[in-house]
Amino acid sequence: MSRILAVLLVLFAVLLVFSSGCVNQTESFNTTELTVVPVDPGTNQTITPENLSIYHFNGYGQWTQGDGVPITVRDDIAGGEIPSGNGTKLLSFAALTDIHITDEESPLQVIALGYLRPFPSAYSPVSMYSTQVLNAAVHTINEINKEYNLDMVLSLGDAANNGQYNELRWFIDVLDGETITPTSGGVAGKENIDYQQTFTAEGLDIPWYQTIGNHDQFFTGVFTVDENASRILRGDTVVNMRLDVTITGDPWLTGYYMGVYNGSDPNGTIIGIGNASGFTSAPKVVADENRHALAENGSRIGFMQEFLNSSSLPYGHGYTEEMIADDFASYSFDPVEGVRIIMLDDTTVNGSTIGDIWAHGRGSLDEERFAWLKTELQKGQEEGVLMIIAAHIPIATMEEGAPSGWSLKSEVSETELITELQKYPNLLMWVAGHNHRNTIMPIESPDPAHPEYGFWVVETASLRDFPQQLRTFEITRYSDELVGIKTVCVDVDVEGDTLAEKSRSYSIAAAQMINRTDVAIENAELLVRVK
Repeated sequence: MSRILAVLLVLFAVLLVFSSGCVNQTESFNTTELTVVPVDPGTNQTITPENLSIYHFNGYGQWTQGDGVPITVRDDIAGGEIPSGNGTKLLSFAALTDIHITDEESPLQVIALGYLRPFPSAYSPVSMYSTQVLNAAVHTINEINKEYNLDMVLSLGDAANNGQYNELRWFIDVLDGETITPTSGGVAGKENIDYQQTFTAEGLDIPWYQTIGNHDQFFTGVFTVDENASRILRGDTVVNMRLDVTITGDPWLTGYYMGVYNGSDPNGTIIGIGNASGFTSAPKVVADENRHALAENGSRIGFMQEFLNSSSLPYGHGYTEEMIADDFASYSFDPVEGVRIIMLDDTTVNGSTIGDIWAHGRGSLDEERFAWLKTELQKGQEEGVLMIIAAHIPIATMEEGAPSGWSLKSEVSETELITELQKYPNLLMWVAGHNHRNTIMPIESPDPAHPEYGFWVVETASLRDFPQQLRTFEITRYSDELVGIKTVCVDVDVEGDTLAEKSRSYSIAAAQMINRTDVAIENAELLVRVK
């Protein structure tokens, strides 16, 4: 009997591992101490994204603990000067980005592009748990705040996945600590399907500020919401496109129904998908007016306006009535004395994607925004404040013209922009998201004798895709001429949160299917000279 009991206990333990996806889990989420390491699924590579119910049986989505990544002091652009003493802490904050809150029941998605073959940007089961993982991230930040007294949070764009009103409302309501039901088109599954159920969010304990991303403006992050798209969003028919839309760039060539999640199914099985010729009638969903677009025909007004309807601080989260009237989404503020944050809209203006589906996924500045940026930088330099640019799309970390790099069609080239930025000694860094990864890149001064004209570019990973991390920053002044930027990657705390655990497991599985689990973690103190 004792041997039978022992075997049963072992089997129970194994089931616990498979149900949570995690081995040896602890409460630590600081990556300097421990890291989340995916468990290699082995040689079985026959599974496709649609086989969600058997992910675990094929070894996908499992993780364990790995060693922490220590903080490395980097003096690449500081002219060799190393700090002495503890310095004076000026500012500490967290940055999160690319949450991609998803209305998985929306009729206007491109699920088919990633359902039968790995393409997580088009389909990933993590989409079902986007509100829940955001709530877990909020909890994580609140716990960090209890120990480190953060001054603020920067949200760096792509709050919504498909540029829809209901997606942005769920995002804001989670940060406000409201009670939400993350379902659309009725209440299918809200009583017994975990990702559809009503929950009360924790809400951020500290002020937060927002910038805009390409997914906040364009459906699937790339296509303009014209009259046709607006009609489909508000309607009851699953969108009909072509599977080669990534080549044509034309979303209105037809031939294939793109599919939609079945919100009444625990695994969110995709329905309404397949060759249009195989359907006797178009697949349907329940229409929902709350799916309307935030940025019809390229306007940013609808996006900005929604942040004025929030109960958390500050009012508008950076956006003002004047900015909304001008349809201008860049602003600056001083979170503490002596430090200025420049929240820059560097997304591409509305245009055609014909022949270039990635046109709206690249960074861009027109002359108006560039002139505004130069004025802000010059003013900050004259006032002697330290400056940080926060934007959705980074500069210099990818080749200009790459799918998610800087646009070759931008009125202001990347070279022209960097040359301008190198004129301001008090510019510390450019912090961004967009590429769903962690990188740190030095931009050196053009004059070796004056290292103060250099600055840093720091990318922050996505909450949607593996490794589902955010970043913390601490700005320390060591002397009149030397500043340190300590930045640490932070794993979302999923301890005791079943739905956040599922989200992590699915994000790992999606990454394993495209062999992208080696996302780097960079924890560093970045030294920068100022004047």
